[in-house]
Parts: sequence; C-alpha cells; structure tokens
Amino acid sequence: MFFKWLLKRRITPFVVFGGVINMENKEIGIVFGNTKHRMEKLEESTPILAKLTFINVLDKLEISYVKSDFEADRDVQKLANDLKCPVLSSNSDFFVFDIQLGYIQFDSLPWKSILTGVKKSSVEIKIYFIQNLLKKFPYLTDKMALLATALGNDILFKSSEALQSAYHSDIFNLSECMVKTSDVFEMPCKRNEPFFIVTKVLYWISRCKDVERGEKQLQYFCKGDKKKEETLRLFRSIEVYTETGNYTSYNLHDLIHRNNGRRFCRSPFPFGIRKWIIEHHRRGKIPNFVMNTLIHRRNILMCQLEGTHDTSSHDCSLSIREAIYALLIGTETTITEYDRQKRSLDKFPRKGVISTTGVLKDLHIPEMSSAVKIKILSSALCCSVPSDKVSGQLEQTRLFLMITAYWARVAEPSVNTNFIKTVLIGYILFSARHNEFQPGSKIIKRLENLHSEVTKFADGRIKSYQNFIQNIVYTFAQFQSCILYTTHLNRLLQCPLENVNPAIVFNGSFLHKMYYILNENDNIIAKHLYGCNVYVWLNQMLYFLQENVCINSA
Repeated sequence: MFFKWLLKRRITPFVVFGGVINMENKEIGIVFGNTKHRMEKLEESTPILAKLTFINVLDKLEISYVKSDFEADRDVQKLANDLKCPVLSSNSDFFVFDIQLGYIQFDSLPWKSILTGVKKSSVEIKIYFIQNLLKKFPYLTDKMALLATALGNDILFKSSEALQSAYHSDIFNLSECMVKTSDVFEMPCKRNEPFFIVTKVLYWISRCKDVERGEKQLQYFCKGDKKKEETLRLFRSIEVYTETGNYTSYNLHDLIHRNNGRRFCRSPFPFGIRKWIIEHHRRGKIPNFVMNTLIHRRNILMCQLEGTHDTSSHDCSLSIREAIYALLIGTETTITEYDRQKRSLDKFPRKGVISTTGVLKDLHIPEMSSAVKIKILSSALCCSVPSDKVSGQLEQTRLFLMITAYWARVAEPSVNTNFIKTVLIGYILFSARHNEFQPGSKIIKRLENLHSEVTKFADGRIKSYQNFIQNIVYTFAQFQSCILYTTHLNRLLQCPLENVNPAIVFNGSFLHKMYYILNENDNIIAKHLYGCNVYVWLNQMLYFLQENVCINSA
C-alpha cells in the first residue's frame, strides 16, 4: 500500500538493500550479538521470509532496487545526492550525513492518510537538513559521530541497556537547559514524546568537551552481562562515523544507468568471485548468503519462532544448503554455519554435497542449460517436476510442490496428511486473494467462507502464541526454512523454475489454525469446496505428493 501511495503521487521510489559482512570482519561481533538478541526476542523479530516477500512486491510493482556491497548507509547518501532526491529511512545514521535534498524519517510520515487510503489529499512531510541542525547547534560540527551513537543506530541500539541507562542518568538531566534545546524541532519536548530523547542528547553533547570525552561517559553505562558486547558496539559505532576516508564501494548510480558490460567495478571483491555473481548480488538477484559463503566461508542462520525443540528448524533444509555450497565452492571446502542449538548459538562444519553428476567439472551457471539447472533442483529436493495438469494455472506451483514434497520427506516429527492438506489449501486460498489466478466469484466466496470458519473456530481456542501446539509451530518453521533455501538455490541457478511468492505459500497464522481445525474436523475442506474445480486441483496436488513421498495418515 505504501509504494502504491507514492506512485499515485508520481513519486518514484528507489530501494537500496544492505550487503554482506565487510571484508575485514569488523562487524562480525555485532552480527553475533544481533543473532543472540534475536534468539531472546523471537516473537518481536522479523520473519525469515520477510525480505523475499518485500522483493516480490518490488518486482510486481516494477520498483527498481540495488544492493550495496557491504553497509549501505554511505552508498545511500551518495546515490541520493547523485539522483538529487531525499532519503527516506528509519535509520538515525542519516541525521549525520550531508544529504543535499534532506532526510525524511520513516516514522514522521502521515501513516493515517496512507493506511486509510486517502488518494491525493495534500500532506505535510517534515524533511531534516544537517545544515539547519548545525546552524542552530554549531557545537555539533565535530561531534556528529557522538550524536549518531547516543541516539542509537543499527550498531548500538536505542533500546540497549547502556543507552537506556544513560538517558535516565543525571548527566542527561534536562532541568537546566529547556531554553537551549526545547525548540530544536519547533515543538514541545514533553516527557515520553518521540523527540524528548533527542533533546536530552543534544543538551548532553553541548557539555561534552569532545567525542573522546563523550565516548568515555557512554562507556561507563556499559555494565553487567552485556558489558563486553555493548562496549564493542559503542567503539564500532563511533569508528563508523569517523573512518569515512577508508570506505570503499562501487558506484550505485553507475550500475543504474550504464549498459551491461560497461564500467564494471570488481573492487573490493577478490578475483576468485565471478563477475556474474557480483553483478547479480548488486542487482539484488541473489541473497547475501551466497556472498558470505564465497568471501567468509561462513553463514549465520536466522533463527525463528519454532517452539522449544533442541534442534534448529534449519536442520530440515541442510541438504538444500549443501547443494548451494557445492555449486559455489565444491565439495572439499568446509563452511562454518552458526545456528541455534537449544538456547545457544553453536557452530557446525558443513561441506558441499551434490548428486547431479558432471556439473562441478566446469561450473559456470549462466552457460548451463535450463534442463541441467532443473535437474539440479530436482535432485536437491528429491522430487520430480510436476506436470502442467498438476500445476494448474500457476507456474510457481511446480516449485511449491517440490518444496512441499521435500519438507514432507525430511521434517521431524514426521508430516501427516493434515499438514499437507493445510499447506495446499493455504496455497489455493492466498493465490486467489492475491489475484494470482481467478477461480470465479462463487469459488472465491466458498474459499472465504472456509477461511472465516477456520478463523472463528481457532480464535475461540487459541488465545496466544504461548498456547500454540509446539509441534505444529516447529513443523511449519521447518517448512519456512525449506522455502527460504530453495528460493536461494533457485535464484543462484537464475530461476529455471518460477520462484514461489512467500505471501501465498506461507501464512503462519492461517496454517496453524487450519491444521488445528483439521484435527478436529477433517471434512471441513470438502464441506466448503466439494464439487468445484479447486477441490479437484487440491486432490491432484495431494496425489502428486503422495506419489513422491510416503505420507502418514492423520
């Protein structure tokens, strides 16, 4: 909805994604810290398919996007200045950068107008300019690194214990400075309002002799179990804003406007990485997983909401990742994976494994035939490619069914027919909702009636995620992992089969509720859909899966 709102106003958005961990591994300690933080706050974390879903939306709306080699902030600053446009972000780093046409903070947008669908009514947008800030507060000129750190960023979080302790300490007390700072945003700085912390930080910096003195004061608040981690984050945050001369990246503007093959810039990637991989990385066509494998021989897997099982749900998709490793670095080199084991982050040595013969002798994926690429996918998923009859109107059905067959084969605890029926009916329902196919208004009404009954039944019995049956959560988490890494493999192979749309194949809330009701009433699908074309299609897909995998009865 947000992008459509922009497009209706003839505003052309351009999206920039962050890249991989830098060559010097300076961010690795912070990445580990973020991963552990995610493990502790899983219910608040972004789902692992969110980025794929976002990219799918951009592709459908034909919105351009690129990816930085590493950290994106300075690339975004340079690109905005080259394109002569403002930056829209929720990252407070952009308070520090000199962006000619300004920075718009994401939270300042008129979300009520956007979400209620107001068409072309005029709205007021607040744009920040660093020149205005320095004019009002000249003492910030050589202390911008301190400002960006004290406000919190993607290195040292605003919610960190260190910054929260600092905000509530005497050195951030505002009692003597209301006149000096209260009008910085030309609005009152009442307690608990969004800009209250900004005002406190500005006052504190006004009394700091220099960045080093401020850094030492903030270091004092790095205490307790997270002292080492938060101290590292503090030092790194200050360093990022003071090492601008050492920053290297390719020119995003050149990539956008040049013709293929002209002015290609390999730096800073080593010569062992093929040009086409770098190009696909920068165009957002392959995931950071691929580049981290090639550069660092290491991947840190994103844990997800998966119940209390000792083993990570990503164990289910291991053989898919092994196929990716084999294509990238062969079968002899060891890759280190970091993944959840019980409540800790452990490391596991992995090697590439591939059963398709001959593909590693002279590996150059762009020159592979489509048949060979599909053979690699089929081999990795241990499943044949579904026929046109089984796939129905949607090309992505092929990969969806192959993923489902793989998941049904390897998931632990084992998947029964109710799990399979659940993902199949979810696929049909959300394909219709997203207009991927048009089954007709009468069938859509039947599907919506089914959805309503499922939701009403489950909502009366499931009060919160804590009450979800753990095995259901864990089993569908494994399905999600299979979708993610199959999509990575398919993208690496340059999509010989159409990728699945994550918004169609995985809706966690519905899948849980549907499985829940099927265990109570296994005739509910037939009750709503018997006799219509989609019911026939459902059974064709179910038969294909039963032919490829031995599935237990519910």
